[in-house]
Amino acid sequence: MFTIKYGQQVWGSVAIDKKIAITSSTNTFGFDVDGRSYSITIPNGTYSTNRERHESELIQVIITAASNQNIPVEFRLGGMHYDERYNVLIIEHTDKENTHVLNNFTGTANDILFGSIKFDLKPRD
Repeated sequence: MFTIKYGQQVWGSVAIDKKIAITSSTNTFGFDVDGRSYSITIPNGTYSTNRERHESELIQVIITAASNQNIPVEFRLGGMHYDERYNVLIIEHTDKENTHVLNNFTGTANDILFGSIKFDLKPRD
């Protein structure tokens, strides 16, 4: 039997279901992984997320922007289901066994991309 394992995850608090415009004044996203700082510059543009199809141009462009930095995390689209349904950015450590610290979310894009930590989940099956 195949078991899916998840690494340490932090879920953002900002809904990214609408079109998100990234400009030169809102294009940096920073965070720490186990005390080491990383920063991503997102290309200017307007990016869509489709909740029904669980697809996000924004997540794809973040993955591409981070790809040459060897950051030990993966960027995912997550679904929230409170009074309404919406999507958020999930950042998951690539190590699926050990606990890690993912924090200090900063940058000019943080308010429209991630916000604050909604959930901080330990590695699990």
